[in-house]
Amino acid sequence: MTNFLEAIPGEILEKIGDMDLSIESESCHEAVSSVLAKTVLSGGKRLRPMLCFLMGRYFNIEINKLDPFAKSIEMVHAASLAHDDVVDNATQRRGEPSINIVSSNKRAVLAGDYLLADVIYTLSNQGDLKIVQEMSKVIQDLALGEWIQSDAIEQRAYTQELIERIAHYKTASVMSWCTWIGAYAAGAPESICEQAREFGHRVGLAFQMMDDTLDFASTSDKDFLLDVKNGVVNSVILEWLILHPSKYEAYKSGTSLESLWNEDRIEEAVAIVEARAREHMNIAGNCLNSISEYLISQGMDKEEANKRMAPLEFIMSFIIDRNH
Repeated sequence: MTNFLEAIPGEILEKIGDMDLSIESESCHEAVSSVLAKTVLSGGKRLRPMLCFLMGRYFNIEINKLDPFAKSIEMVHAASLAHDDVVDNATQRRGEPSINIVSSNKRAVLAGDYLLADVIYTLSNQGDLKIVQEMSKVIQDLALGEWIQSDAIEQRAYTQELIERIAHYKTASVMSWCTWIGAYAAGAPESICEQAREFGHRVGLAFQMMDDTLDFASTSDKDFLLDVKNGVVNSVILEWLILHPSKYEAYKSGTSLESLWNEDRIEEAVAIVEARAREHMNIAGNCLNSISEYLISQGMDKEEANKRMAPLEFIMSFIIDRNH
């Protein structure tokens, strides 16, 4: 498989590598900045800013114009990780102690809140209210997704539709902003911006489904079976329950998920989820083709359009094939 160094343009890899995620505000307490730098702002693939840069490049925008947007979306993602680590009682993140372990639950929440406020402040300085409104909606979606998931844990009323709804709020909303901003900042018409948004939405849903499968991969840096321990039914666990009707009924009647768990037919459940993720990626590919048709109609050479689309197609393949 082609690797990042071959598939992603060098200028974007350089942007990602040099991305400064420090908090610029002079009012930021040094301890807040320090704990963030050691945890949720450290490491990671920077997939979200990469999507932002790649979509902007697809539209032939000056890449530097996307710097504040790429940084903002990565900081929103980091804030959501800080909050998630508290909610999930996590102990590690990316193979290192999670922020709630490094500091405390209270400080982890406050640090995440500070990041979100810093993002809104940064974007408000760009002079475009719609960008702030769109980001505010993403932040609302992140909170709503966590709330709905908490309700689902208590009510034990999971469905495929509900799990995809949670994935939309918690994951796809962020990625759809990444791809929307690339088109919007380039001045694309609303219909094309929505195609870019839908691309990110579908990629985000597929990403979350594949992420769910990583709970069952020995190469994962996640806490092993953390969702099972926390009583969270993700897309793979739901399919596993459906494959075990008696266990599903016991779960709905109040038996803990962890006590019911075994690995019987888990590979079958994983395969079902992977197939569904591929369906979302197929739709994402259709969105890219629609954008390509628009760009060609605006005078971009077809070969150039395909060249600019190729890194986005690589990201799609990477998400489906990743194992960590």
